[in-house]
Amino acid sequence: MNRSVAINKLSEQMGLTSRTLRHWESEGLFKSERDASSGWRMYDEHALLCIRITAMLRKMDIPLKDIQTVLVNKSVSHLSMAVKKKISDLHMKRVELARFQEQLEQVLGYLQSQETDCFSKVDAILTETEDIFMRNANGTSSVKIVTLPAMRVAYHTAVSSSPEEEAMAPVLEWTKSANLLGTARFLGGNVKPFPNESGSPYGYGMCVTIPDGVVVPEHLKEMVLPGGLFAMLESSDDITGSWKMLMKALKEDGIYKSDRSRLCLEEHIRNEKPDGSGNPFHLVLLEPVQAV
Repeated sequence: MNRSVAINKLSEQMGLTSRTLRHWESEGLFKSERDASSGWRMYDEHALLCIRITAMLRKMDIPLKDIQTVLVNKSVSHLSMAVKKKISDLHMKRVELARFQEQLEQVLGYLQSQETDCFSKVDAILTETEDIFMRNANGTSSVKIVTLPAMRVAYHTAVSSSPEEEAMAPVLEWTKSANLLGTARFLGGNVKPFPNESGSPYGYGMCVTIPDGVVVPEHLKEMVLPGGLFAMLESSDDITGSWKMLMKALKEDGIYKSDRSRLCLEEHIRNEKPDGSGNPFHLVLLEPVQAV
């Protein structure tokens, strides 16, 4: 027998205010029904489960948009993914705090090195302090650490002197025909034989993310790309130079290092400008990393 609970009783039982429950419902996390006699909002067993999950994840400070993903997909794997993402966010905050503390210690060291306590030197002191923060800002701020989920993908590979477009073409054509273009992510990367200075033909693979239940056509292959932590950098037109910049930033970082057990990726993000007004895609470089 389906059990329903009125909002006032549920609020009392779970220690949640009625205002909080109404807010979560307005965000689309669950639905209530009105009791005809009392006018109270009533929650059935499915809504109660959603409320319990939401309350638990909010105690972990997980955002409502991530909780909604858990509730929509109704799987333990998505629940784990939300917690893992929060752990990654906390790690990033620790990294940012450590870098900020390092900046402050540099400033303090400079101030304590001054031979005079005369405040008339404040202009020079401020200039040097600003330079300390500027040097840090110009270091690796363009490189970000992000968490990618594991992704089911369809892919195609090509080997030639310029295989990127050859690898992309059948993947993009099928994505359009399957009406997946609006939500799909395109991720590419070099495969064997790898590029070398001789200019010999090399390999490139292009993947497109696909939801569960979509059947991959015979001319494409299927696999799961492992998720995890990645160092991300938007590429300039000089892709090779951008990769060198990313790897140099990681080498100097001291907090993360490359994780060679996973593939490095280039995400091809669609340029929404009309045809003929620029490149159809711009690139974001993704290097798998792990804590040092």
